[in-house]
Amino acid sequence: MKRRFVLAAAASAASSIGPGLVRAQTFPDHALRFVVPYVPGGSTDTSARIVSEKLSQLLGQTVVVDNKAGGGTIIGTEIVARAKPDGYTMLLSPAALIANAAFGTKVPYDIDKDLAPVTGFVDLPILLAASNDAPFKTVAELVAYAKANPGRTIAYASSGVGALTHLWGEYLKARTGMPLEHVGYKGSADALKDVVAGHVPLFSDVLVPTATSIRAGKLRGLAVATKERVPLLPDVPTMAEAGLPGMECTIPFGVSVPAGTPAPAIARLNAAFNEALADPAIRQKMLDLGFIPVGGPPEGYATVVRTEIAKWRQVIKDSNIPPPG
Repeated sequence: MKRRFVLAAAASAASSIGPGLVRAQTFPDHALRFVVPYVPGGSTDTSARIVSEKLSQLLGQTVVVDNKAGGGTIIGTEIVARAKPDGYTMLLSPAALIANAAFGTKVPYDIDKDLAPVTGFVDLPILLAASNDAPFKTVAELVAYAKANPGRTIAYASSGVGALTHLWGEYLKARTGMPLEHVGYKGSADALKDVVAGHVPLFSDVLVPTATSIRAGKLRGLAVATKERVPLLPDVPTMAEAGLPGMECTIPFGVSVPAGTPAPAIARLNAAFNEALADPAIRQKMLDLGFIPVGGPPEGYATVVRTEIAKWRQVIKDSNIPPPG
């Protein structure tokens, strides 16, 4: 009688917990998919694979990196936005989410309605570089040169029209009044070649891979748009150190899941990502790749996305920047 009473009480308690909580206690119970909207082999893909290996250990299930490049990251993002909201499909959320929203670009998903934040992943610093034969070697010399030549425009290259590196260049132009003129390329590689060759004097780009050219002496690093100096370029000053405080800018990447994913699953993933990103060995690998590990609660990443969209939307409006074609 006593045994039957205990079993009945246990059954009653289990039924009162509800299926959602029971599933949360066992999540995850099979492999997870981490969609990376970039081609394999790049630094962003590498960072995802480094963290995924640790996640597999922490979650007790294999985390498979699935590269779904194309459409300027739209294809991979849509795959996750349309996936089953069960916590088993994750997105390495690209910075293109922010740029597209700032421009009002039409995409086949709504980042507010179709995606839910998990955590910040990494920040990729922006830097300002110059060709070796440019008539300035520092930010101060650049500003002085612009003032001494008021009728002469100074061309700067970026990876493309509408990229955050382009928008930051326009922000720099607006903040300083320098007569900067944007030259957009189809990717950083082509832009880098022309700056190294001296065809364009300035380069607004991300830390990787441009830092490699600076370390090799092919370019001059004028400043990094971070609050602190970066390990890859310890001799390159921050924008504040160079005399232009308030110009900090990093390109944020995060982790998202389909909207409607159960909160306990998001919490489990958030805890695992934060533990992985805090691991000293993983942090060092990320820094070596040029990334700054982030982490934090879901709301933290959501706030970053909202803030960045509003910031760049205003820059686009103030500088009258046309949407990328």
